[in-house]
Amino acid sequence: MADILRGLLRQHGLDPNRVENPELAWRVFWAFLAIEIDGLESEPDSNADGFDVSWGRYSWSDELPTLSFNRHLMVDEARPDWYQPERWRLSFDMVFPDLPAFADVGELNTQSSGIYYERPGSGMDDAVREALWEVERYPALQALWTSTPLWSVIGFGSRHPRVGDVGAFDAQQQVAYLEWRARYG
Repeated sequence: MADILRGLLRQHGLDPNRVENPELAWRVFWAFLAIEIDGLESEPDSNADGFDVSWGRYSWSDELPTLSFNRHLMVDEARPDWYQPERWRLSFDMVFPDLPAFADVGELNTQSSGIYYERPGSGMDDAVREALWEVERYPALQALWTSTPLWSVIGFGSRHPRVGDVGAFDAQQQVAYLEWRARYG
């Protein structure tokens, strides 16, 4: 999954580790949402495939402003003795410099658009518009949307793909992060 998103970003001229245009990254992510995934929970109304937009300041990003596009999946994990679908999430996180325009990103009364489980078509179009409405109503989020992130990272795993701090980055992400640290302290 993560490699599919990385490939789509590269096809649009974006480096997955240093995305420079969140708005274009969102359009790529929207296309990524339309890709059907095999092996998901098959029960009707199971909320097997969803997305959200989230923001905040987190320890894994050194408390810097972060804007994330997330895809939530319920993987059909058939077991003979017990059945419980597994929750997986792909997160595409963009981390921004600590500028005055982003000061209240971690203090907003909400930190997410909420998860939408619509599939491609008019339902998803409506869900995307509603998610973007959250971004458009907060000046700090509008500022993130039109700014250049310091670095970005794609994570994929069960429940919370961010497995701790920057020590879990791959080589390219580590280089981007270390360059940022050298530049900004």
